[in-house]
Amino acid sequence: MALEGYLPKKGRWYRSTCSPSYILHKREHKQETDMEADEIQALVEAGVDANTLSTASVSNKITLRERWRRTMFFQKVDSIPNFEFGYWESTLPTWHKQGLPPEINSEALAYEYFGIENWMTAWINVMGLLPAFEFKTIKETEDRIMYRDGSGCTAEINKKGDKSIPHYIDFHLKDRKTWEEYKERLQPSPERVPANWPELVEKYNQRDYPLAVGIGSMVGMVRNWIGFEGIALMIYDDPALLDEITETLCNLVCNTLERILPDVEFDLGTGWEDICFNSGPIVGYDYMRNVVTPRYKRITHLLRKHGCHVAWTDTDGNILPIIDCFLDGGINCMFPVEVHGGSDPVLIRKKWPDILLQGGVDKIKIAKGKKEIRAEMERLLPLVKHGGFLPGFDHRVPADVSLENYKYYLKLKRDMFGVGGTPQYDESKI
Repeated sequence: MALEGYLPKKGRWYRSTCSPSYILHKREHKQETDMEADEIQALVEAGVDANTLSTASVSNKITLRERWRRTMFFQKVDSIPNFEFGYWESTLPTWHKQGLPPEINSEALAYEYFGIENWMTAWINVMGLLPAFEFKTIKETEDRIMYRDGSGCTAEINKKGDKSIPHYIDFHLKDRKTWEEYKERLQPSPERVPANWPELVEKYNQRDYPLAVGIGSMVGMVRNWIGFEGIALMIYDDPALLDEITETLCNLVCNTLERILPDVEFDLGTGWEDICFNSGPIVGYDYMRNVVTPRYKRITHLLRKHGCHVAWTDTDGNILPIIDCFLDGGINCMFPVEVHGGSDPVLIRKKWPDILLQGGVDKIKIAKGKKEIRAEMERLLPLVKHGGFLPGFDHRVPADVSLENYKYYLKLKRDMFGVGGTPQYDESKI
């Protein structure tokens, strides 16, 4: 049987018309050393259908998990998953004034109401501080609160109105001495896996939805601990220490994943690297290429070894200058592809034709009006047809997007893109 979809190769994708057994036979005789044979073997052992690259269904009805896999493997599917990225805190209350039923007061209820589907995440503590620093209130007024958070950093935030992004005053990680306080909290431990893991394994192995596992953060989390200026200076002032920090994090992620990957075939690895502005990343290209990429290679190789061939990292802003660093590290899907921040999915797909994308719908255009909404959807339609793209808002839905515009967007999404999900209202009247 021919594998007529896309298979990952060194974090990229290529089309193969050879059977798994034929490729394995050729690899054994040629004694080549890259990961192609291991990856194909993992697919075969995971029960992946050679014709579709989708896990065999337990029923005649195609599941959300299968639709997701087919879409991400550039295959035809009856409907692509209807995924979104949630809402800002003020959005649903604003929509209540515009006609949203008052009982729809959470993201989960909103997803059901609007007919939005979702993936699930296995909450494994792959990289958190264990234990976290003790939360401590330093100063509190009627309007604001200053505190030390679980990462040891001091911040201030307003208490009334829309919650602001915390204003950080001090970062605890400054040098090798303070690093030791973090390092002892970033060690492998069985406690990083839930105590009821055997029960979760049984549940996950019977699922019909895509399941994600965290793959940590090699830059963004360090930036949170040390601060923007701190990490920018440490790259030059103490690169050996920063390399040790990154290596410690990579080892921790790999060790934790090795505890669980043999038990469950995950569909995607999800990370977080919120490190870009509209002008590019906060760290240089050489740092990403020489320090970060090799660590992600180790993590994603481990995922692929166990049948998980998609990995994305949540990175806002303009990611174009470092996309190739992510791809070479096995991060083959970009999310949420923030258009106004400089990450246009159309431009990205032109430069990297086989890249996977999730998000990419310009939230600013959806806030304007029906004409702009339709134009944005028509602009993205060729990408949807090509595959490997799950269209959705390029971040959380802000309150300046009206309920009327949002419903119109979702209707066009179903009509034009063929996404799944059934709303709890009559969409034909929109």
